[in-house]
Amino acid sequence: MTSTRIKGKRLALTLGTPGTEVWQDVRGLTLQSDEPDDPTFGEVADGAAKWLLAGNAIQSTDAASFWSYVWENSGQRVPYTYAVHGNAIPSETQPHFVGHVYIGRKPSLGGEVGSAGYEFEFEWECDGEPTKVTVATP
Repeated sequence: MTSTRIKGKRLALTLGTPGTEVWQDVRGLTLQSDEPDDPTFGEVADGAAKWLLAGNAIQSTDAASFWSYVWENSGQRVPYTYAVHGNAIPSETQPHFVGHVYIGRKPSLGGEVGSAGYEFEFEWECDGEPTKVTVATP
């Protein structure tokens, strides 16, 4: 039996408390582990890794846009929920991943002449390893 492939047609991403939906402006998103910068021998032996939430999104100065959320919360540590399947309720086959992330620098603004639409990239460090959630919490 083959596994169900994740397709890039839907996702859900919320940031902050209460969760602000910001997925609508995101064009690409990954939650990935990476080696820490300048690790010690002890960190390498313990299998230390840092986690990143990275991607790109459209630029929009609308009050409810992802760009505006990033601008207003730059430098803050906020909770996140990432549902790669776009489902509202987590399950065994469609889990959510939750944790806290440090929103990085303010997003870029502008771009090349004649562009069909400006975008910005982001790469934020998570505070620890994400938690895989397979059941809804009350």
